[in-house]
Amino acid sequence: MPEPVSSSVPPVAEIERRLKWRALPVLAFLGLMLSLAVVAGLSLLAPPRPLTGLPEDPDVAAARALVAGRLGFMTGELRFRSALTGEPAAVSDPAAAAALADRAAALLARARERHRRDGRLAVALAHLDLARRRYASAERGYRGVIERGVHSPEAHLGLGVTLALAAAAEPDPLRQRGLRLEAIAQLAAVRPEDAVCDAALYDRALLLAHVGRRDEARRMADEFAAREPGSAWAERLRAAVEAERR
Repeated sequence: MPEPVSSSVPPVAEIERRLKWRALPVLAFLGLMLSLAVVAGLSLLAPPRPLTGLPEDPDVAAARALVAGRLGFMTGELRFRSALTGEPAAVSDPAAAAALADRAAALLARARERHRRDGRLAVALAHLDLARRRYASAERGYRGVIERGVHSPEAHLGLGVTLALAAAAEPDPLRQRGLRLEAIAQLAAVRPEDAVCDAALYDRALLLAHVGRRDEARRMADEFAAREPGSAWAERLRAAVEAERR
């Protein structure tokens, strides 16, 4: 005769108690997921502020006074501007421009000791590397800020210009095209409301024409002309894009 099976099933009240306690962690988890979804939604509605301008610092102010509108950039047909340098001057003496950039870099390096976590100084120092034609160092500086996940319009513009200049010196056609396409992608990351949008749009149109994407280049040139109607820059850009069509 088989032995009777002893029942280990707890009373109904005990089952209900256990179910209640198991439900609490589930509810807590669902509440956590809901709060994360709310935070994500708010971040989409109100994206983080872009990294722009310069920190308030006496050495930064001195560096800007030293180079704004005076420091030349050998960027060829490309356009560049920044909070530190303003619209660059023409380069008549590369050695003098490099010496000016050296003096400004020394001031910014001092300021960086006081503002170690401020990405705006990293971008400003990369601009000075670009002016001194230290392209590898400039690229590292710009990428270091961009890879933090912040939106830095000047870093995107600076990296786009740096890559485009590297492309101009590249003898391999495939490598040259790859560099130009990457530069276009960086310039496209600059938003219409960003202070450096005009420069980025100008350079983007030029590079699109260089890689044979002429219809896009014309659209970018038209968009630029709408932002700067009748300007010499708009006329120069339109002529350059049309020249690539021939």
